[in-house]
Amino acid sequence: MKLRLSAIPAVLSLFLLFSSFISTGNGQSYNHRPKDPSGIPEKKHKTLRICVISDLNSSYGSTTYSNDVKALIKDLSSIKPDIIVCGGDMVAGQKATLTEENINAMWAAFKSTVLDPIQNLKIPFGFTVGNHDASPSYIKDRKLSRKFWIDNAESTGLSFVDSTHYPFYYSYIKDKVFFMSWDAAGAQISPEVFDWMKMQLNAKTARKAKLRILTGHLPLYAITESKNKAGEVNSDPEAALKFFKANGLDLYISGHQHAYYPAEKEGIRFLNAGAIGDGPRKLIGNDTPPRKSYTLIDVPLKRADQFRYRTFVPQSNIEIDLSSLPDSVIGFNGVSRLEKLNHK
Repeated sequence: MKLRLSAIPAVLSLFLLFSSFISTGNGQSYNHRPKDPSGIPEKKHKTLRICVISDLNSSYGSTTYSNDVKALIKDLSSIKPDIIVCGGDMVAGQKATLTEENINAMWAAFKSTVLDPIQNLKIPFGFTVGNHDASPSYIKDRKLSRKFWIDNAESTGLSFVDSTHYPFYYSYIKDKVFFMSWDAAGAQISPEVFDWMKMQLNAKTARKAKLRILTGHLPLYAITESKNKAGEVNSDPEAALKFFKANGLDLYISGHQHAYYPAEKEGIRFLNAGAIGDGPRKLIGNDTPPRKSYTLIDVPLKRADQFRYRTFVPQSNIEIDLSSLPDSVIGFNGVSRLEKLNHK
């Protein structure tokens, strides 16, 4: 039987349609289309993508960064975040023998390795200071950290709401998502910071925002063995939690513990960010080997409260399955429970 010429396009279309699927031999078929080379799924329309990184530093005084840090910075062009949020420890200070020259050299290395490439991609860079950046006990570290960030404020690309106390605590906004950074480089948060935060969260900009996110280096609750002690977490987590609830905070992003664990307590979500620098750590009571990681938060702007996490191991881009994490982590100062939204 001969095909009419007019039928050939239809036959070719059917052929192309069926050839795009490969049979597995068990009745199932999978779409055989090339994947994004980064391994990261493209974000949905009208979604704010936040890339969370933390604890980039290597050993004390180091002016170099691990290959994982460098690889992730290189991959940002394909990951395509709308904003980057860093949970602190961008340099390797907090050592009394480090001179001003040493500390300035570390910040110069951070600028050339991390901040400049991000600025070239025109991605805003939000951050909070860590104990290795600006420990309250290290006046020299804090002075030079402040100078670096004031000199490079424009390079962050942030739309500041209040920068009066920048870089230690300040606020900014991106696509109607309100961000604050508080000075959690140490365990204690001063009353002045709480007063400022209350004013910020109850002002018109924050109240009209679709989501309110706080970043700080130390978490409220311990989740790793080596940091399961006083001084490595917030000094009064229950008071902080009560404050978060009373003032409409949605999410607290922290670093310092070097382990990924998304938790929820009394309606507040907590993202314990993993490290991409040296020293990933195991969760308390868990035998899973430690893994470096970074997290993508996709915020659907029509339903911002339904934001989801996807967390990946640098370079391999292996996604960390939430089912591999324990349902709870019991630290000396409280229990962190795995949040359930991402399972729905």
